[in-house]
Amino acid sequence: MTHNTFDSPSVEGPGGGDSTQVPRLRLKPEQHGVTAVPIGSVDGAWWPHSTDLTAELPELLSVLITRVGPVDRIAYDLNGWDSRPTRLPFAGRSVRLDGYRFQPHGTVYVTGVDGRELVILVVPPHCDPDAAHRALTVAAESGNESPLSELLSIATTDAGMDRHLQQTRHTGLGDGHATGHADGS
Repeated sequence: MTHNTFDSPSVEGPGGGDSTQVPRLRLKPEQHGVTAVPIGSVDGAWWPHSTDLTAELPELLSVLITRVGPVDRIAYDLNGWDSRPTRLPFAGRSVRLDGYRFQPHGTVYVTGVDGRELVILVVPPHCDPDAAHRALTVAAESGNESPLSELLSIATTDAGMDRHLQQTRHTGLGDGHATGHADGS
């Protein structure tokens, strides 16, 4: 079984410095054989750098092409991306990009020319690196059958908590006590 990860060169940590490398894509191990059926709601998870779909897809597709072969089509949630392209030149082909409002939130569906399909969880680009890593890891665990909403909550709950902590650091708690750090120091 092959377990794929794709690492970005570096990720800016919360303090502005480089944190350790955090994988940007994790896929469940490949299943082989005629009886192999997908397990769970996703085949892996991806943490793009931005919400610019056209800029982000080539890096993703360069890895996924090993699983689905030449890519024919990407279906994506219109609400999750700034741009709404309909075509993307990639590997000598014009890949069809179909945006839908009813597409499950936080997913992209990648379909190869032979019909093989992968469902990929999209971790929000603004997500804290630790939360993103947890979401990527859980989504790619062999045999993981977590529903999509549960996988998304791993990243979005932590991201929401980070925003809340940053606000209280800057504005205080409202009782006259300013906070310096989340740990009370």
